[in-house]
Amino acid sequence: MKLACSLALVVALSAPTFAQVITSIDDPNPTTGTSNSFPFNTVGGQTSLHVYSAQALRSRGICVGALLTDFQVAPSSGTAGTYNAPQARLEIGHLAVSPPIAGNWTSHFANSVVLHDLTSGPYSFPWTFGTWTSLPGVLTATFVWDGVSDVGVLYTSSSGVTGPFQARRTATQLRHYVATFNATNQTPTSNGLFAMKVQMTWLGGGPCAARQSYGTGCGGLGLTASADPVINSSINLVTSGITTTAPFGALCYGFTPYNPGLSLNSIGMTGCFQFNDLLVTALFLPLGATSVTSPFAVPNFPGVPLHAQSIVYDPTAALTPLGAVSTGGVTLTLGF
Repeated sequence: MKLACSLALVVALSAPTFAQVITSIDDPNPTTGTSNSFPFNTVGGQTSLHVYSAQALRSRGICVGALLTDFQVAPSSGTAGTYNAPQARLEIGHLAVSPPIAGNWTSHFANSVVLHDLTSGPYSFPWTFGTWTSLPGVLTATFVWDGVSDVGVLYTSSSGVTGPFQARRTATQLRHYVATFNATNQTPTSNGLFAMKVQMTWLGGGPCAARQSYGTGCGGLGLTASADPVINSSINLVTSGITTTAPFGALCYGFTPYNPGLSLNSIGMTGCFQFNDLLVTALFLPLGATSVTSPFAVPNFPGVPLHAQSIVYDPTAALTPLGAVSTGGVTLTLGF
């Protein structure tokens, strides 16, 4: 009850913020990086898959449920022009397996959206050297990121391309390439960290959900969160390293972290620390188990950091003079 009341007090300060987020991979400067012929300077047929990792997106502040509204590349040759591929397919989606199976061109995705199809006519857009250039079809495709999967961009173009240009490439994200239009199972002739350098614009709620452990436990006791605390989902907090003779334990929640922790030597918990203000405790009975899983229903309070720590009492094991031991702390930032 006390925890629920405290959350209610902060909800006004933590309402969802639907904001535009621009992220660049590898960096926001369109004039730096290696100049690359693939895929927009290939006048013969080509197929390429460009992979952008979930880690790269989340580290740049992109959350689950974000809508991709723009996808830009960085031309690195010529001055200006109009790119035109007589036939092309541009598809973006969540990868079923990552890194993807090389040459498995037609079935990389668990789910995807098509920005331009082979029956949609020529794929054409203007470009200018040294500036970010948008690829058409992104906004209307309504690609929404699931927050956990690597994102793949598959582009195939026919021969007869006009207005070609070289573009900057990444040094960190994967690309497969083969000089074949509408490839199906051909082995890539280029396979490495050469994906298109991109600037993506996303629209979505923030902040991102996150979990972070801090401090150390005592008596071998540990606490982990099974997943990031995404709003309206359910995660598990797992207390492990419990002695088999422990009669009970408790999960302790608070809003104020203590890092470094407060020493508990004075109450007989030698070598143990308190890592939050312990506003609410939820008892659990191990019944001889060495770990206990405590479900946590994530409330709709985005941006609120909640801190957790477990304490287990076992006078039989006598791991401390008091008979109690504690875990390190876990911070749960509620979000998207």
